[in-house]
Amino acid sequence: SGHGGGCVFLSGSFDKVQQAQPFQAISCAFDKYCVWLSSRDQITVEKISSALSADLKDDVTSLAALMPNIARILGIDLDSEKKSDKKDESAVDPQKRLRYLFCQFVEVVSRCHEEPLILFLDNCQWIDAASVALLNQILVMSDVSVKSRRFFFYCCCRDDEMNESHPWSLMLSSITDFGIKTTKILLGSMGEDTVNEMVSTILSLLPRLTRPLSNIIHQKTKGSPFFIKQLMVELNKRRMLYPSLTRRRWIWECDKIRDFEVPENIDLFINKSFNQLPSEVLSALCMLSCFGSSVDIHLVEKLETEMRESLIEQLDAAVSANILGKGNGKFYFLHDKLQEVAYTAINSKVRCLDHFRYGLSLGDVATREKNDKLLIAAVEQINLGGPEAVSDGEQGVKVAQMNLNAGKNAMKTSDLVSAYSFFDNGISYLRKGHWDYHYDMTLELFNLAAKCAFTIGEYGSLKILTGQIIRYARCFEDKCQAISISATLLSWSTNVPEAIKVLMNTLKSLGEEFPATMTSSFVQGYLKSTRAKLAALSDTSLLSYPLMVDSSKIMAMELLVKLHENLTFSGDTTSLPAIPLKMIQISLKHGMTSLSPIGFAQYGNYLALVREEFEEGYRYAKFALSLMKQIPSRAHDGGVIYYS
Repeated sequence: SGHGGGCVFLSGSFDKVQQAQPFQAISCAFDKYCVWLSSRDQITVEKISSALSADLKDDVTSLAALMPNIARILGIDLDSEKKSDKKDESAVDPQKRLRYLFCQFVEVVSRCHEEPLILFLDNCQWIDAASVALLNQILVMSDVSVKSRRFFFYCCCRDDEMNESHPWSLMLSSITDFGIKTTKILLGSMGEDTVNEMVSTILSLLPRLTRPLSNIIHQKTKGSPFFIKQLMVELNKRRMLYPSLTRRRWIWECDKIRDFEVPENIDLFINKSFNQLPSEVLSALCMLSCFGSSVDIHLVEKLETEMRESLIEQLDAAVSANILGKGNGKFYFLHDKLQEVAYTAINSKVRCLDHFRYGLSLGDVATREKNDKLLIAAVEQINLGGPEAVSDGEQGVKVAQMNLNAGKNAMKTSDLVSAYSFFDNGISYLRKGHWDYHYDMTLELFNLAAKCAFTIGEYGSLKILTGQIIRYARCFEDKCQAISISATLLSWSTNVPEAIKVLMNTLKSLGEEFPATMTSSFVQGYLKSTRAKLAALSDTSLLSYPLMVDSSKIMAMELLVKLHENLTFSGDTTSLPAIPLKMIQISLKHGMTSLSPIGFAQYGNYLALVREEFEEGYRYAKFALSLMKQIPSRAHDGGVIYYS
């Protein structure tokens, strides 16, 4: 991030190895921006902080999951905020919520700077699906800033690694429908004149002097900018291109350079250069490539200590050899091609074992230090190794547990895509008989995987997961969540009668039975008994009810809401009023839950619109809103407001 030329410039790059980390390149760019801004421009910091607090209120701290350094702008202690944070974790599709908050952040930043804001992202051929959705939303929601030339977005990608169905290509096509102008610039190889200009600039010599050299370089590199740079470095090492102290300028030997054999493409050239490195340096480079294009130095230090191998010294040697850079607490490859070649230099089977070995080592450190961030990095390495790298069943159980813990941490930051991946990978490490020998961990893995799959739309996997839970769970309570999801899938597939049957049977097993056929007389009798119980209670006394703690009754309330939806779809208006009456009676007996306000809102709706008892209906609809505000969870506010 930086300021220059009358603009604020932010940059980030996607990484082939780190594709499992949603928003990684975008959040990294804005996180660096937060560091840059907080140390330079206090007036703008105060302006942005005030605008964020006004627009997003308490939700602004949720952005810390993506940009930890936003705390510098807000002037808050992130650790204390986390301890006192009581936000609701059960919101529907929390990743959409994060995208909305991020878009608001971009809008505020664009508005508060006098200069335009420029975001540049490199290697978009490796962009993850979550980042595509976020960028699409940023560009659409920031439409005013875009059109007023307050926000600009640039990207680079390799079109030979993409096609028209690539998510990035589809996004660029879709945003034009919103009137957002895009310009495509095709970058080809450089011509002889451009290469000469580049060589002239690098050597600080007049173009007429560098022309003989640049012509040879152009012939050998076909005008590839990175190839040119690497070749010139190699020529310097071989003393074919070097500074002369007597002539006070760079000189070269054209005949030797012309005869110097150079592979036809850059990958082969880099590979040949790597083979000339000491084996210890090459080994350290291959290790680094397993983590992506850049790695925190402290992570390498932990790995070095745990594995008892020399890494830092060897990587410093690679820095001296102009393969790596070192700065801002990181080792990084000077070009993504260098990382790619180092990574592919490892035999695929050996690479899987290396990923697994690095992950296990870092996992042991993360467990000792209780470091959640390091745990996620460790598990990502383990999963790149895969189940084939597991040596025995005990190790498989250990790795499955690590995936479970990493998935829970990802859920805390609303990253359900990564969480699902962790749970799914965790399941893949389980061996035959896991439902018998590791029941609790297996049940939790399957339940959380199903919960994430449901939210992110992995319905094929969801059906398999719920089927396994229903088949192997030891007791009915352990099957309830899966049954509830299965009923939802049935209703979505338009098999509403079957969904109603499943829900009715499940409620019966939970002790909340309805008659096989709910007649009008049954509903009226149920209404009478519910009214009698409510008559003795004021709104104030109802608001003072304790929260529901019985898990089976909480599950029954969730199933009743689903049953109400399905009865509505089926057109069964006779049975429909019995559902909110049942929800109210359960709440009066067992306490209030986040779904109780929906029951009261539906009850008020029924009294006013069906029975035309408007005053009483208004009372309970209004009460539902009051109860909603008092319940800590915000997961079902939309339903309460809808029925009220």
